Amino acid sequence: MNLDPRQLTAYFDRLAPRERLLLGLAVLSVVLIGGYTFLWDPLQSGAALLSRKITTREKDLTEMQRQHDHYLDLLRQLEANQWVFEVDPSFNLLGYLQNVVSQAVTREKITSLNPTTRPRAEAPEFVEELVEIKLTQLTLPQIVDLMYRVEKGDHPLRFSRVSIKKRFNDPHNFDVNAAVSVLKPAEKPAEKPATDKPAEHGGAA
Repeated sequence: MNLDPRQLTAYFDRLAPRERLLLGLAVLSVVLIGGYTFLWDPLQSGAALLSRKITTREKDLTEMQRQHDHYLDLLRQLEANQWVFEVDPSFNLLGYLQNVVSQAVTREKITSLNPTTRPRAEAPEFVEELVEIKLTQLTLPQIVDLMYRVEKGDHPLRFSRVSIKKRFNDPHNFDVNAAVSVLKPAEKPAEKPATDKPAEHGGAA
């Protein structure tokens, strides 16, 4: 059935003003409902879905970054552990390093050599003996010589940490903070000697 626009126009002209108003409101309502149903609601649903996807992606990226940081931390721990040597229990790390450092630099450039001992949670049968080395006003040749003596000396060791900082207004000299670690067998706790119980003496009644 084909609708003739002229018939619709004629029908509209025959309506009373009140009927025209009601018909216009009805048409407007149909247009608004159709626009909401087919345009606005899908757009809003799509925006909400996109927002949820963005939130999910952000959470995924945060978790990936956390895993990445955790991996790098484990990698740094692994690399540090690779430079910790196991040595004889009688080896004196502090005395050896004092001798090596004094051969590479003069005494006034040695700020401190501080020894510490700490347990190894991942290897309770060992303890880590560590010496913190702080030196000041070293030239690059002195730093190279020191590292060579530590790593290629009579007892080859490795630096578990090295920090070299250029001195303010002194581009040719540097301050060095470093650490050398070794593993030693943990001392077993001494066993307490067994004590004999005092003999009981029976008395005559």
